[in-house]
Amino acid sequence: MSLTHEFFLLSGVFDMNDRYEWYRANRYTWAEKSVVSDEIIQYLSDFLNWLPSYNPETKENHKGLNYYGLTVINKPGAEKLIRILDKWLKLIEEAPDTFSLRGDTVWKEKENENGHWEQSKNWLKRETLQIEIKSLIDSAVKALDNNQLIVHFGI
Repeated sequence: MSLTHEFFLLSGVFDMNDRYEWYRANRYTWAEKSVVSDEIIQYLSDFLNWLPSYNPETKENHKGLNYYGLTVINKPGAEKLIRILDKWLKLIEEAPDTFSLRGDTVWKEKENENGHWEQSKNWLKRETLQIEIKSLIDSAVKALDNNQLIVHFGI
C-alpha cells in the first residue's frame, strides 16, 4: 500500500488541541475527506508550496503543506488550491492511460559493483490521478461554499 495524504473538511471552530485524538477517532469514518497518493503530492509539491496555509505546530502562517503532520488550509489557500489543481487536471487530460511521473533519486548498488544514483519513476493511471485531484478540488470548493477549513494530515 502506498503512502497517502488525507484532507478533511472541518468547521472553522475545529479544536486544534485535540487534532490527533480527533484523527484517530474519525480517520476511517469521516465522510468529507479526500485522499491523495504521496507520489502525486511529491510531484506537485513545488506548486503546492504556493498555497497560503497555517502550521498548528508552530502556530504560524506559512506556504505549502507540511509533509509530516498537519496543515490547515483556509479560504485563500483553498482558492489557490482550486486554481492550481484545475490547471493540472486539464493537463492530465492529455496524458496516456498509463504514464510515469518522476520520483525520488535513489542510490542503487549491486553486490561487487559500483553504486550509482538513479531517478525512479512512479507509474500512474490517468483516471486514478484525475479522480484524486478532482476530489480535492471538490473539497476545496465545498470548503469555500460552507466557510470550512481543509485540514491536511501528511504521511
